Amino acid sequence: MTPPEGTPGPKTTWTTNVVQDASVGISVQAGTITGGIAFYSLAPDPPPPRQLPRLPATWVDRDADLTLLQRRAGTPVGAPGVRVIALHGPAGTGTTALAARLLHDLQDAYPGGQLYVDLRGGEPDGPLTPGRALGQLLRSVRPGTLPADPRERAAWWRSVTAGRAPTCVLLDNAVDADTVRACLPVGDGHLVLVTSRHPLAELAADGAHLHPLGPLPPTAARQYLAIRAGEARVRAEPHAAEQLVQLAAGLPTALVLTAAQLSLHPQRSLSGIARALTPAPPDQPGAIMTHHIGAAYAGLDRDTARTLRVLSRLPVHDVEATLVAAICDTTPEAATGHLDDLAEAGLLETTGTGEPLGPVYRFASPEVRERVLQFARTVETDGEADEILRRALGWAMSATVTADALITPSHHRTLNIDPSDLPYAPHHPVRLPDSDAALGWLTAQSDNVLSLVRSAARAGHHDYVWRIVYSLWPWWRAAGRHEDWTELHVIALESVRHDLHATDAAERHLLNTYGLGLRASGDPTALSVFTRVLEAALRADDALGAAQALCELGATHLTMEQPAKAMPLLERARSVRVEQGYERGVALADILLGQALLPLGRLDEALDRLRSARAALDGVDAHDAARALAWQGRVQVQAGDIPAGARSLTTALAEFRDARAPHKVAQTVEWLAHAAEADGRLADAQALYEQAIAQYRPVSGVDADRVRDHLARLA
Repeated sequence: MTPPEGTPGPKTTWTTNVVQDASVGISVQAGTITGGIAFYSLAPDPPPPRQLPRLPATWVDRDADLTLLQRRAGTPVGAPGVRVIALHGPAGTGTTALAARLLHDLQDAYPGGQLYVDLRGGEPDGPLTPGRALGQLLRSVRPGTLPADPRERAAWWRSVTAGRAPTCVLLDNAVDADTVRACLPVGDGHLVLVTSRHPLAELAADGAHLHPLGPLPPTAARQYLAIRAGEARVRAEPHAAEQLVQLAAGLPTALVLTAAQLSLHPQRSLSGIARALTPAPPDQPGAIMTHHIGAAYAGLDRDTARTLRVLSRLPVHDVEATLVAAICDTTPEAATGHLDDLAEAGLLETTGTGEPLGPVYRFASPEVRERVLQFARTVETDGEADEILRRALGWAMSATVTADALITPSHHRTLNIDPSDLPYAPHHPVRLPDSDAALGWLTAQSDNVLSLVRSAARAGHHDYVWRIVYSLWPWWRAAGRHEDWTELHVIALESVRHDLHATDAAERHLLNTYGLGLRASGDPTALSVFTRVLEAALRADDALGAAQALCELGATHLTMEQPAKAMPLLERARSVRVEQGYERGVALADILLGQALLPLGRLDEALDRLRSARAALDGVDAHDAARALAWQGRVQVQAGDIPAGARSLTTALAEFRDARAPHKVAQTVEWLAHAAEADGRLADAQALYEQAIAQYRPVSGVDADRVRDHLARLA
């Protein structure tokens, strides 16, 4: 046991035991222990990413293509250099399915993982930019803050992959060589597969092998129909079966749509289905796909067909039942039924289950969406497209406001946005039982919500734009996607100025979170943004708002390693909060003051501030109370009281774990390693640094690399 501070006795020592892979509890055998014993379990390394799309349930032929592509991929796998294969073929030829099949077969040969990026050629919002595609790749292997400049992201991607174990990357639905080229890794043993509708001949300059994919041969198409429709059914109508094969022209997607009709109508004759498919000229595969999509659409009941048309209007990548219920003004149960029917018809596909809301669906291909959108344009009424967007925005705003209230209630109460203030609030809103579910929903739906906000800004629905961006605060803070953070805040600030019902307070709060995003990304213009917030608060005679701006200005100077400039700003903020009786705010200012006093060498003052903050926040705000204690431990170690500092840090570590704050857990383990190093216990320090690296790896690649560099110097 560790004696309380101030207990008389011999000089103490602090012993750290790092226990790994303990399966039956922990025991300690020792003579006399006069210091503290801290036990930590190493965080397991995250598994290699396995992000490939699901394989088709039925697979026929393509053996010749697979054999050739496996040879092109390199034998043995892992040979020097990066291999690039670009598959191209008309709509419906199954390039994605073939690429996924090839990479699934090679899974064991790529210990670095299998990454997937849908470049979204043909999507209504346009294809992914190189910067966004690189952001998705980097977040898969190196979480944390990313640079905003796409060129710098590309440099990071090259750095990350240069020494990475062989990894394969599937870049799906590409439309231009430049985006693909930006996403190419460097190093040895990596494999990149690209799929596109048209040949990307420019990639030949990067050593890419261009592989055209043609239709399935008639024998394989017959085999597929026999598997899906049943051998007896095909034998009973051989001529009709042959007609269906010819009508599909060997296009796997057309065969999937045909097979879906066979499954949905088991009593219907093959000849009847063949008559429903209008033949298209054989040299027009796009027309063939159009006719098959049209036949599948014609077989839908009225409500399901309308659901499909509505989905084609949504600027989102995938959907789930509550969104469909909102835009179709129905129940989630009815929406689920329509989605399942559309998946059975081959027009949608499931992409997995999004907790806590159930299955997630998307269009089976960009061609299906585009053709359905053409149907929608011919039958929709005036204003229907705008109503669909506004219903989707009502769904998004309802969910983000609910999530904000669950995760950060103090932030939610600042403006207290009510979704019912605007039209089209959903009758069946997203149900989020707790803060964990809320953050999970925000993470899963973030791309869809951001796409809706961008569409809302273009359509002039400013009232929704700024409210949703404001309510996304817990996700902005957790995800660290600073490029989106700053871009969407610029959009929101423009919208709040156009919304006659928005208050000055709304603009100030958006400016404040905009500045936080800039500061987190290392952009020094955060100082000018917080200065604008301060000036606006002073004009509004908002004392606490001004104090908040002063705190943010001081914190920004701290991140710029300018503690002397931070001190007067923080002192002013603290004084205002004392005058206003804002006790929690005083404690938060004291934490920042303690941080500023540490590099200035004023350690006793720093300890006073941090102890006061800890006392005020204990039992009130678990996260910030732990933050005050962690900084207290940091100062104690710096002051030479290593056992006391270690005790403070150990307690803070447990509290951060309880609060589920992974970055703070990693930082505190790192500070414990500093304490062990300062105490001359290098073996303990090395073990703790290793642990800090493991903790940082899932949340901040930058910090993991920094600690790894320090550990290398220590060794």
